[in-house]
Amino acid sequence: MKLKQGMAKEEIEAYKRRQAKRLGFKQVAGNADLLASLPKKEREGMRETLKVRNTRSASGVCVIAVMTRPWPCPGKCAYCPTAKNAPKSYTGFEPAARRARQNNFDAYAQVEDRLRQLEAIGHEPSKCELIIMGGTFNSQPRAYQDAFIKKAYEAFNGKKSRTLAEAIKTNEKAHYRVTGLTLETRPDWCIESEVKRFVGYGATRIELGVQSLDEGVLKRVNRGHGLAAVAEATRYCKDAFLKVCYHVMPGLYATRESDLEMFRQLFGDERFKPDMLKIYPCLVIKGTRVYREWKRGEFKPYSTEEAAEVIAEAKRFVPQYCRIMRVDRDIPTNLIAAGVDKSNLREIARKKAKEKGIVCRCIRCREIGFNRNAKGKPKLARLDYEASGGAEIFLSYENGDALWAFLRLRCNESGECGVRELRVFGEQTPVGAESRRAQHKGYGARLLAEAERIARKDFKAKKLVVLAGVGARPYYRRLGYALRGGYMEKSLSQRQGIH
Repeated sequence: MKLKQGMAKEEIEAYKRRQAKRLGFKQVAGNADLLASLPKKEREGMRETLKVRNTRSASGVCVIAVMTRPWPCPGKCAYCPTAKNAPKSYTGFEPAARRARQNNFDAYAQVEDRLRQLEAIGHEPSKCELIIMGGTFNSQPRAYQDAFIKKAYEAFNGKKSRTLAEAIKTNEKAHYRVTGLTLETRPDWCIESEVKRFVGYGATRIELGVQSLDEGVLKRVNRGHGLAAVAEATRYCKDAFLKVCYHVMPGLYATRESDLEMFRQLFGDERFKPDMLKIYPCLVIKGTRVYREWKRGEFKPYSTEEAAEVIAEAKRFVPQYCRIMRVDRDIPTNLIAAGVDKSNLREIARKKAKEKGIVCRCIRCREIGFNRNAKGKPKLARLDYEASGGAEIFLSYENGDALWAFLRLRCNESGECGVRELRVFGEQTPVGAESRRAQHKGYGARLLAEAERIARKDFKAKKLVVLAGVGARPYYRRLGYALRGGYMEKSLSQRQGIH
């Protein structure tokens, strides 16, 4: 029996066991090792069959997370861990923190290392989402921020550049393209001037540490800001056509009822309505004020079951335009003194939701990359809602419970219209490659044409801008857009139809 394309997982495992026995190996080779051992021609043909962790690219892009150097945070929050070998809010033992430490927190080395890892397990990371981790990124000195971003782009480009602007420009045609850039910060550090600077870096998403919508809780944990800062930061980002992800912390001096009220308010109050959520139940970690309170019997975090129960119920309030990005922190359970002690909280919450008859309508649960058995031709759908002082239009191609593609169009109070996100799902198709998958079927162009029509007809806009990742800019140029001030821009004077 030989390796063949399309072999079932069980057949591959049986093949590896036989080969290990024949060669006298004590351990069975991993798929990554098997892929690396094949001749180049065979390797390309077997890449899809031997791919490890399809979720790494099932959403259409490969995620590359890098971490900044250890640096104090401007906040002094009661729940936040401190480590000598990691930025504030990290323990130093998360997978990303370990990789960062192994590469001396060098942006170039971290990106290069991660690209090699992804290719070794069968992925083709030609379209990448770069996430800069490290708490409040823009609290670092400006020179450090510029240098870190520049080195990250240089790693994707495979060569050095004289300036940051040159590195960004080079990436537009690089083999490994940054189609999305995410930065983490605090709401009170996400002011209008900083948001403009983020756009200059090529940022497409900002993650805000919101934690709670209870003013009393924010004060009790010494957060250093209130809800006004959250609302302002959210609006600054959305008005700049950035995507917004909130980090929220159920169980932070809260009850089941107050947490469910928080989720209801997140999507019921037009000041908030994030595009994405990361749900991190409060954990008790040694060295924090919460840990000392827990030791004295003054604080009790959610157990795994309690957290899963709250998250399952919270799914009732999550609208179809929001994506639940993560559930639970990536912290080794042996470092958690109390709280969620299982690493599969998302699966536990999903099971509870199913038992209760709760259907999650979030983007992640509906992506075609995770719903391969979906049948029928997807149809265009439209959802309108008000958020942060602007009109939001969520356009999508979907059939049944499967989401194939979507676009976020925003029209600000000033009358300016812009696309905050355009995403086509399905496993990643390399740049320039033809494919029968969801990607490269023309859904993106059709959604963009509809956004242009809506902006022109419904909002009388003279132009449409797109905040595109640096590596995605050539795509928009082909559709008649030109780069101006960090945005791709197109005049709407000509009539455009859906094609």
